[in-house]
Amino acid sequence: MRSRHVNGIITSLAASALMGLFLTSVQVKADTQQVQQPVAQTTQQNADSTKQSSTTVYTESSKEVPVVSYTDHQSKPNNDHWSNPAKYKDAIPVQILGINDVHGNIDTTGKTWIGYRSYQNAGNAARLAGYLNNAESDFKKKNPNGTTIRVEAGDIVGASPATSSLLQDEPTMHALKQMHIEIGTLGNHEFDEGLDEFDRVLEGKAPKKGQFNQEEQDYPHENSSIQIVVSNLVRKSDGKVPFGWKPYIIKELEYNGKKSKIGFIGIDTTDLPKLTFAKNLKDYEVLDEAESIAKYDKILQDQGVHAIVVLAHTGVETYKGQTQGDAVKILQKLYRIDPDNSVDLYIAAHSHQYANGGVGNTKLVQAASFSKAYDDAIGYIDPSTNDFVKGSLITHVYPVMSATDDKEIQPDPAVEQVIKDAEQRTSKITNSVIGKAAAAKDITKDLNSDTENAIGDLVVDAQMAEAKREGIVADIAITNGGGVRSDLKVEKDGSIKWQSAQSVQPFSNQIQVFEATGKQLYDLLNSQYDSSNGSRYYLLSGMHYVYTTQNDKAFPKKVAVLYDGNNHPVDPNKVYRVITSNYLVDSTSQLKGAKKVADIGVDTDIFVNYLKHQTEEGNLITAPILSRKKAVTPEEAKQLIKEAQDELNKMSHSSSEDNE
Repeated sequence: MRSRHVNGIITSLAASALMGLFLTSVQVKADTQQVQQPVAQTTQQNADSTKQSSTTVYTESSKEVPVVSYTDHQSKPNNDHWSNPAKYKDAIPVQILGINDVHGNIDTTGKTWIGYRSYQNAGNAARLAGYLNNAESDFKKKNPNGTTIRVEAGDIVGASPATSSLLQDEPTMHALKQMHIEIGTLGNHEFDEGLDEFDRVLEGKAPKKGQFNQEEQDYPHENSSIQIVVSNLVRKSDGKVPFGWKPYIIKELEYNGKKSKIGFIGIDTTDLPKLTFAKNLKDYEVLDEAESIAKYDKILQDQGVHAIVVLAHTGVETYKGQTQGDAVKILQKLYRIDPDNSVDLYIAAHSHQYANGGVGNTKLVQAASFSKAYDDAIGYIDPSTNDFVKGSLITHVYPVMSATDDKEIQPDPAVEQVIKDAEQRTSKITNSVIGKAAAAKDITKDLNSDTENAIGDLVVDAQMAEAKREGIVADIAITNGGGVRSDLKVEKDGSIKWQSAQSVQPFSNQIQVFEATGKQLYDLLNSQYDSSNGSRYYLLSGMHYVYTTQNDKAFPKKVAVLYDGNNHPVDPNKVYRVITSNYLVDSTSQLKGAKKVADIGVDTDIFVNYLKHQTEEGNLITAPILSRKKAVTPEEAKQLIKEAQDELNKMSHSSSEDNE
């Protein structure tokens, strides 16, 4: 995309409410976010026959490049439309197959939205590999001797189901090796156990003796062969990218005697300080995404590389003709500071959503999460310019369908063997029954209109109950929605297995008791309604609250009254005991520096023990009633606030008399 300027900007006015999910995999649609109107759209036919809408966004300070959205209608590339290879006989065909946010989900399935429809039981790494193989085969049929490069955009490991996590995510790295993933970047979860541990797993080095369980010690350790690129993470000590990783790499291409190059730049989110423990980042500096891309785009172009791909762990979503998210914001900034940039393709991640669109001349995609989808980008590079021929690069995103929905694509046998081996090694733990449900029905992550879900409520109920069992007094348990990773799967006989509980709470976060004022609790809960925070939400036990709307674009909602377990209003000046993860205290300004007063244990163990104890005591597990957040009208809120203040004043007066 060398020396290209964006012309024909459509005059319109809009402001994007960007997603930037706070460590969550919940499907949150764009129409639930704050999007200012009016937004002008045009609809036309794209070269690949997918519908396209174009929205041009203006900021107060400058004109922005157009944001274009596509909707994928096909489920596989075989029946889709691409640029005609016959038009590019003198060019070099290249295919980029991308995945993101696998999170160790090599043997799980679930629902996903791709394009205009949802797919049930999508996923499984062996089937993903089969789809990648099929996509490459389809490309090679039309472009013999063309080059396919397989890449990933971060969070491949971390917050993983037991089949992978019990073996330190090494089975996932084995699966990626069998998938022939060549290049990747970092997400926030690669930091979960520190970058040293991620690098060990990446390179297949054996752990220290006794460091992990025996199954992990005995697991074959193999180098993944993935080249990591990350341009905006550097050591504070010397300003260099750590572990010998590179800010960018260049791949040589050859086709029918013609040669060219393609460059890959890696980017991690600058939200890292909010998303991992401070100790994991203390030696590193995270640089601005757009500025880092611009820097290395210039370096690549100076070397004659003008076909450039960015692998970026930053979120985006395409929904109802709108493509929005941090990735859009970053690309718009890139065009402001470097309008002649040559970034052709931006493969996004982190928000776990479907996206297929473009910003300016840059195509932008994201393939959901958990092995449930993949990106497919095909274009033609002119060896005389070392850039994609204008209009030749076309992108699609496809689902990884279940064997029931698609009997044609077969799972990759090598990846299938990796999964079976890992399942066998971990089965003694993962298949053990730990509890019994009242009904043979999964307890789900499905959010109601108040951003509350049953499994999240059950998690914080478990933390309160297990603390009480240990004689630890607390007023509230609270967790961020992203800390609850999956539905609680219940077997047909009502039994609950260890692996299901671990999938819900896989982080191995320390759950502790902290002291915080009522004001801090109000501030934390109100941060959910900060329009700049995307879809952050909290689940709570021991307290409940009512909230209302207000005429404030930055905070369109607010907590009216927070009530304690006895239905008394929470006093902003009183100190309360809060059960939460060390991660949440470490990563939120509202709880930063809160005093720790007790340890409860590790999140997985607490949830497993709760299910065991409840079942042993004859309390079959049920989905909690969703009643801890309630919307009220502004008029009702005023009355409730007045009643709460009157009660607090009365309690304060009574306390003063007692002290006389």
